[in-house]
Amino acid sequence: MNSKVVVIGIGNLLLMDEGIGVHTINELEKHDLPESIEIYDGGTGGFKLIDLMQGAARVIFIDAVETGKAPGTVTTFSSEDVHSIYNKKKYSLHDTDLMEIIKMAELLDNPPEIDIVGIQPKIINYGTTLSKELADSMSNIINTVLMRIEEVCSTPSA
Repeated sequence: MNSKVVVIGIGNLLLMDEGIGVHTINELEKHDLPESIEIYDGGTGGFKLIDLMQGAARVIFIDAVETGKAPGTVTTFSSEDVHSIYNKKKYSLHDTDLMEIIKMAELLDNPPEIDIVGIQPKIINYGTTLSKELADSMSNIINTVLMRIEEVCSTPSA
């Protein structure tokens, strides 16, 4: 049984809150995660993400997502929700839209289940630091990702 879970943070560290996915991965690296978990800095995306997803039973993306909620709000989406969310996404500063990557992943021989941990950004502008709101919500973001990992690891896949 394949239990490999891949966690990929996406974002541009030069555009403040747009880099939240990568900042989260950097924090996750400080945690002791189960062996079946692989974490990656997906940077600004691109087709290399497909390679990272090969052979995974599940993929969790961490990304800035415009949800209209308060900055720093964390929302978890399943792959079914992803299509409607990303069709409405007002911006994509990545090389490749995450929606395209998800559509391509669905074409893999044994496509992984995909979840997205979306964080509402406050400031998308040139700068290498997170807004105060996102920096303050980092522990909540990490806890959400860790809980998601725990749920995924304890749920037997079909």
